[in-house]
Amino acid sequence: MATFKALDINHKLPRITDGGIWADIRYDANDAAPDYIGLNRTNGASTSADSTWKIYKFTYSGSDVTRIQLAYGAWDDRVALF
Repeated sequence: MATFKALDINHKLPRITDGGIWADIRYDANDAAPDYIGLNRTNGASTSADSTWKIYKFTYSGSDVTRIQLAYGAWDDRVALF
């Protein structure tokens, strides 16, 4: 019996780099309590490159994180992805 299942995430299969190996990581608005974190496999990747950024959106209640959402797209378009 298999214990791992490759899930289709936002119509994409996970890549081997989804294990946490990233060349460029961006934080918005700050790294203490970011609204968005973006990950790209290419160091110095264009922030307008569509579908190359894995973007997490954090929702807060006060200083506590209550929700984390995931989408793929351009870092510059991060707000419109959610």
